[in-house]
Amino acid sequence: MVRRPEPGRLTPPRWRSLTGGGEPRALIVRAVVVTALVVVAYQYSLGTLLSSLGEETPLSYLGLVPLISLLLIAGLIYLPGRPQRDIHDRYLDYIVGLPLLVVALLVVTLGPARMSTFFWLWRLDLLSLPLFVAGAIAIAFGVRMLWRLRLPVAFLLLAWPPPYTLWLNGLLNGVTNLTLSALHAIVGLLPLAVPLGYGDGSLFQLTHGSSTFVLSVASACSGVNSVLGFLLVGAAAAALVRGPRPLKLLWLIAGMALIWSLDVVRIILIFAAADLWGENFSIDVLHPFVGLLFFSLGVLGMILLMPRFRLQLLGPPTVTPSTDKPPSAVTEPRPRVRPRPAVRRAAIPLLVLAVAAAGVGFADLGLGQYQLLAQDLGPPRVQPVTLVDAAVPGWALKFVATYGFDKLEFGTDSTWDRYMYLPGGTSVVPQTVPITLDVISTSDLGSFSTYTVADCYHFHGYSETEQSSVDLGGGVVANTVVYEVQGGLWWAAVYWEWPVTTASGETYQRVVLNELADVNPTGSEAALIAFARDVVVATGSESAVASSA
Repeated sequence: MVRRPEPGRLTPPRWRSLTGGGEPRALIVRAVVVTALVVVAYQYSLGTLLSSLGEETPLSYLGLVPLISLLLIAGLIYLPGRPQRDIHDRYLDYIVGLPLLVVALLVVTLGPARMSTFFWLWRLDLLSLPLFVAGAIAIAFGVRMLWRLRLPVAFLLLAWPPPYTLWLNGLLNGVTNLTLSALHAIVGLLPLAVPLGYGDGSLFQLTHGSSTFVLSVASACSGVNSVLGFLLVGAAAAALVRGPRPLKLLWLIAGMALIWSLDVVRIILIFAAADLWGENFSIDVLHPFVGLLFFSLGVLGMILLMPRFRLQLLGPPTVTPSTDKPPSAVTEPRPRVRPRPAVRRAAIPLLVLAVAAAGVGFADLGLGQYQLLAQDLGPPRVQPVTLVDAAVPGWALKFVATYGFDKLEFGTDSTWDRYMYLPGGTSVVPQTVPITLDVISTSDLGSFSTYTVADCYHFHGYSETEQSSVDLGGGVVANTVVYEVQGGLWWAAVYWEWPVTTASGETYQRVVLNELADVNPTGSEAALIAFARDVVVATGSESAVASSA
């Protein structure tokens, strides 16, 4: 027996009813336009995600998140869901949608100017992406559609790198050790490689003919990135299937185990190829694509195994005719009650979205400057010694002293080193006096907010005469100050904070450039700003070399 629909509610959905009415072709065009506007608004941010797919990093599969979200949207529109109320309130659509667009715009425009390099370290542009998408859906298709697509919109949050970095180090070490233990056991049975007895156990010696070479199984090759990639794909697939949640979780765990096992098989295959055909074939020919091949086979295999876990793809509900009613009772249901279109005319909503996308897109393109000092997913390129190793044309850097009175303010692991830039050769800026460089390093970022440079000046009795902020390039926003000391002398200072990368994770540096000002403090300040820009460029060049080495 077919259950008759209640008045004012949707029956099992079709494209037209799901999208709030209208012709399917027009709605498809509208969806394509909205998708294109999102891509235009976040073209640089999305480009950095997609570029990570080809890298050997634990977070390389984060580039799949926007694509998976699109597939989820298509799946949830095509597949049936629960009946929904006939919500038709354009005021509500704009009340919900416009603030989301405004917040996304403010994040990408004001955030970099306020947070300097930390904006890119925390990739807040990717945190604003779901807000923009949610606002776009609410305005172009209505709140009813936004509620239906809440899962794909929330799924975009999984492209945000910082949460992974909080727990990835421990997971990375654990999976790497497990992989190395499995490889040691396998090569003990199959004489494909010889583990070297020094180091962390990741080095294996291979022989091809008369040549001997060493391959390293790095952390990025240990299977963490593939396991994380399956977790992203599997979570999306689990949202589109019907079945008990414990079995969905069991399916995800089984899939991660399978993907890790295939990664071990992949490494053994590379060992075998190196043994048979040499290092060049195994590393240059086989290695670049075999990982993606095994990952794809693993995902396909787990999808085919879904019925074994009592998981079924969502589909139209089957109707079993009742035996106590004549066939006519089944074949003559009441006419479908179709809700009114949520958004009848899309010209104005699309115009609003185009304006918002232009503003966000202009700001998003400006984020490319961070590539001087940071990687695509946010981690800094700068290392603790990169700054002092960078060469500024026309200047020689000399170490002065290390101070120990910083421990109380900045933590027991902090350091305070002072250097002096001495003019030499042909200078690119007209300074003729030395420039002092103070570098304070600490793992406690909050201590920089607690103990500011201004606090230090006030403690020594100095008075500030000018203070402002300036963009030094590379995403670095610095503070500038001219202060008067005893005896009628003026000093100009430019200072900033930025993250640096170490073997144990991120730490932070405060960099302070000081110069004795002449009778024209403003001119000295401008010259010091120009010098600070040269320091940032030199540091960025050195960090890029260090990252690629």
